[in-house]
Amino acid sequence: MIANIPLPARDGPFEEGFWSALDAGTLAHQRCRDCRRWHFPPRHRCSDCGGALAYEPVSGRGRLWSFTVVHAPVLPAFAPFTPFVAAVVELDEQPGLRMAGYLVHRAGDPINAVAPQSLTIGMPLRAVIQPLSEDVRWPQWELISEDETA
Repeated sequence: MIANIPLPARDGPFEEGFWSALDAGTLAHQRCRDCRRWHFPPRHRCSDCGGALAYEPVSGRGRLWSFTVVHAPVLPAFAPFTPFVAAVVELDEQPGLRMAGYLVHRAGDPINAVAPQSLTIGMPLRAVIQPLSEDVRWPQWELISEDETA
């Protein structure tokens, strides 16, 4: 946990399934009941066909799509961890299904433990659900080997 971190709001109109899954230690995203397309961030209707959306679990596996090294944090709570890597992960379920987060070697590592020179775009990652506070959990992305992707 990071002391004094501003927490995301949990009261959005379409987000209950996302937060419930994180509370249970899993990751879930909305999926269209008609065309079966995945969506994140949460929304009212499918942006492709207009169909109804329902939350379904995802594998929690993905690939490093992009990253940056944060040297000057926007929020003071992150100052003790600079520099750190902020990443965009594309989930295995569908091209374009992406989430932002922090990279770790193992669950519980500090967010500044991964050296940017060790990263390669496309490398495999796995979500590990970690507490941001007593009431809020969020995925961090654990570096895994290609052997662990099967």
